[in-house]
Amino acid sequence: MDAPRADTPQRDADSVERDTLAILKRLSRRPIDPAPAHELMADLGFDSLQILEFVGELEDHFDVAVPLNTLTHIRTVGEIIAEVRTLAASRTGTPRP
Repeated sequence: MDAPRADTPQRDADSVERDTLAILKRLSRRPIDPAPAHELMADLGFDSLQILEFVGELEDHFDVAVPLNTLTHIRTVGEIIAEVRTLAASRTGTPRP
């Protein structure tokens, strides 16, 4: 059974973070324990190709589109979580936590 999509009532702020961290762990080439303060490249060892793959996974999972110009400003896991929350909220018209 698939996880609930971003527009379902079960989707909350905690699930966005939890699902994002799970995707990071799955895509990493080495064992990691990501946290919102971690930088994708410096702390987690992601390269630019892995970051693009990660963003694609997030877009598919949460049914959002992350603008490429936004990626130049995102360095940490917490920043990408905040961006996904904002995009999901604007898509569904629900207030952002």
